Amino acid sequence: MSHDNHNFKEKLIISATNFAREKTNVDPGLWVFVNNGNIFKSINHSGLFEKDTFVIRYNRDWLKIASEEQIIKTAFHETFHAVQQQALVGRRLGLKSDIFTEEELNTLEHEFKDENYDDSVDTWHTYLSEQQAETFAAYLFERFKQDLEEHEELVRKYYKRFINEE
Repeated sequence: MSHDNHNFKEKLIISATNFAREKTNVDPGLWVFVNNGNIFKSINHSGLFEKDTFVIRYNRDWLKIASEEQIIKTAFHETFHAVQQQALVGRRLGLKSDIFTEEELNTLEHEFKDENYDDSVDTWHTYLSEQQAETFAAYLFERFKQDLEEHEELVRKYYKRFINEE
């Protein structure tokens, strides 16, 4: 991730992602990109988590029209998908999750299969994975609202906290 040519909103979403990564101990191997909108379904598609490559992509075109609060909550939401995927990988390695029950992990595993996740019919909000991510984003935003009020400070502290690593 090049840190030289992002505008403020792009820096804000990267910084909020890094803030959430730090709070949730997401593996440093997570990559974060801001991409042009042509890889997304529409300008309203804010971002996505690619579970197979452990990458979060944010929609540059959406960022232009989003409020700063929406940007922060989206970063928290997408970061939580990385938390979910990390727990699923851990379970496959024989680790017990401190966050999710076995039943939740079973549901997440089912939902994370490509053939089971269909966001073309606007039912994404019915998935446990999405409900958890939305709840987490709202919780983290409210919990740290005072710390997050100064967006310039958030960028100053967290923008370069994690660099994409190979």
